[in-house]
Amino acid sequence: MEKGKRKKLIIIAALVVFFVVMVILLASVGADVVEIIVHIDPFYFILSIVCFLGLQLAWGIKFHMLVKRRVRKAYFPCVLLANMSGNFVNVTTPSGRMAGEPVRAKMISSCYKVRFSRVFAATMVDKASLTIAMLILVISLTIYASQKYEMPRMLQYLTGAFVLFWVLVGITSYLIFQNLGERQSKKVGSFVHRVSRLLLGSRSRDRAYFMEKAKSGIAEFRSTFGFLAKNPLAMALDISLGLLTYGFRFASAYMLFIATGHSVDFFSVAVVVMIAFAIGLMTQVPGMIGVAESTMALMYRAIGINTASAVAVAILTQMNSYLVEIGLGYAAMLLMNFILARIKTRRSRASAG
Repeated sequence: MEKGKRKKLIIIAALVVFFVVMVILLASVGADVVEIIVHIDPFYFILSIVCFLGLQLAWGIKFHMLVKRRVRKAYFPCVLLANMSGNFVNVTTPSGRMAGEPVRAKMISSCYKVRFSRVFAATMVDKASLTIAMLILVISLTIYASQKYEMPRMLQYLTGAFVLFWVLVGITSYLIFQNLGERQSKKVGSFVHRVSRLLLGSRSRDRAYFMEKAKSGIAEFRSTFGFLAKNPLAMALDISLGLLTYGFRFASAYMLFIATGHSVDFFSVAVVVMIAFAIGLMTQVPGMIGVAESTMALMYRAIGINTASAVAVAILTQMNSYLVEIGLGYAAMLLMNFILARIKTRRSRASAG
């Protein structure tokens, strides 16, 4: 069976399993869930949506700060639209939120007529620093959960090992990128070539091509990442904005609990949302549909929230996410494509004249 078909079958199977879980939950508490949603406080529900808008704005500012290092004339609205377009692709494809990165880079490079690799490097630095922010939160919230809730001894050991593992990964990654020079870049290019030959066979290009692309890409990446590493304030600001984007995601769910009349600890909500988000990324299901809702509902129930409220908040949280990330993301993509078409027409006329 081809790899692509196998991946689709896994995704379909995962969706079926999680939808079955949701159907069972709704069958048992469906009427109560509808009752909660009907009587939700509209003010806090709107604030929940505003939090997702704040997430997009904070992410746009963060991405613009990185792009500006590579493309001096980058205009914030253009970068924001490209970022939302890439996020739309991330959410709607089974890619673990990675398919949108080339889209973001391609749109900005086309808009400002610069090399794709320059913008793509900034895009990958953005993804790297977002991952750093996510790991900081996962580690911190995991420690918080282990202190607040009773956990079996074995789970405590696993939690400690998990934290230690990611600390070591972070330190190792930093040291590798800090000392990655010409010789190491060639080794990376050679490694990429061998892997591509294994996966693609005769369809892969020659070794020199991969080595050159690896060297070019690493050089661009190091240039942007090096700026952050050498400038503590820039690094702190970039990671802080990354933390803020996740903070808005937590706040959205927290506002929904207030809207349903529940008093829930904010950090407990953050633990649930963060873990559900991480699991959703690993499954690679588009939009994490079914996975995120089921995980959040079951975890809210585990920390003491009644089943109806847990299911209602989980569903509404994801609905808000889809509204902004898919609805507005699609609108941003249409607008960005219109702008790029106008720019292309203007350049064609200028060259003809």
